[in-house]
Formats: sequence, C-alpha cells, structure tokens
Amino acid sequence: MRMKLEEKIALVEECRASGMTAKSWCEAKDIHYQKYLNWARTVKQKKEQQGPQWADVTVTKEERPVSEIRLVYGKWSICVGSGFSPSLLTQVVKVVDTVC
Repeated sequence: MRMKLEEKIALVEECRASGMTAKSWCEAKDIHYQKYLNWARTVKQKKEQQGPQWADVTVTKEERPVSEIRLVYGKWSICVGSGFSPSLLTQVVKVVDTVC
C-alpha cells in the first residue's frame, strides 16, 4: 500500500520538529532510513513546485529598543543585528532552506 503525500509530509515534519537526527528518529520509529530520505526528497520537491510560502510572524512587545531580529524555523534560530549584511543573510537563509 502506497503512502499518501500528506502522510509523508506529516512524518517528515514530525522528524524535523523532534530535535533528533533523522537517522535516530527513524530508528526510534522503526522506519527504514532510506525510505525516510525518499519521503524528505519528495516533500522538498513538492514544496519547490509550490513556490515560496509566507511564514507566521509573532511580534513581541519590547520595553527597550530592539537591537536584533530573531528568525526561528523549527530547531533553527538566526539572529540579525544592526549593521547586518543583507547578502550574507540571503545566503544563510538559502542554506537553511535546503537543509530544512
């Protein structure tokens, strides 16, 4: 029986949110690691076909002036301070996007 795309997406997202390595997560779930890699590739290709997506943004009220912006995605966190390099941030986000 073939697994539906929605099921693959759910499992890949569960793995990524777990904080574990994909290999450790697969071992804990008794899932063949190569099968998981195939799912992750399928999910990535599907997302690339859909194009860019907007993320939810949470704005917090600060009592003092803000000197940095923090971007959080799953287990990733990127802090951007004043005087940052937009081109470097673009490169970092592209790398994170390929890994996530």
